[in-house]
Amino acid sequence: PYTRLADSYLMYAEACAAVGGSTAKSTNFVKTAVEAINTLRQRVGADPVGGGPTGDLNPSLRTDPHKFMDEIRRERAVELSFEGFRFNDLQRWLLLTEAPYTVKTSQEFDRVESDDYYKTNDPKNARIANFREKVVLTRLFGTKHYWFPLKIKDTSMYPQFGQNPGW
Repeated sequence: PYTRLADSYLMYAEACAAVGGSTAKSTNFVKTAVEAINTLRQRVGADPVGGGPTGDLNPSLRTDPHKFMDEIRRERAVELSFEGFRFNDLQRWLLLTEAPYTVKTSQEFDRVESDDYYKTNDPKNARIANFREKVVLTRLFGTKHYWFPLKIKDTSMYPQFGQNPGW
């Protein structure tokens, strides 16, 4: 497949949010931006954007365009994780050089339950202790990483065809 329906919903929500916020919608599609996100969340049993059964626990996610865009970014990170979209998304949003996007962390914890617990119980009910987040690495991206380097043989063909900035 070239694209997933989830990615299409997320692209649609992002485009609508850029034009008119969370309540914007296309002239030829019935869903608003927030409804497109909630379609994905409903599929997995998650609360709608804003939280709660009606989505009203945090209404600022729907009324503040910057917070809604942050929610779309978070939703893309979760829905499309391990599919190779993140670098290009951060590059497209001009967030590649911004914290916290440059910091990679690991979430570590200790299991309280014994191995026998998991034979008869659901793992999601297991208790954990000593939850901690550790920095694995900090990426040193600069503004040049918003552009890719061109091949030397291509930039040498014509004097007017220079290399991208920083490369």
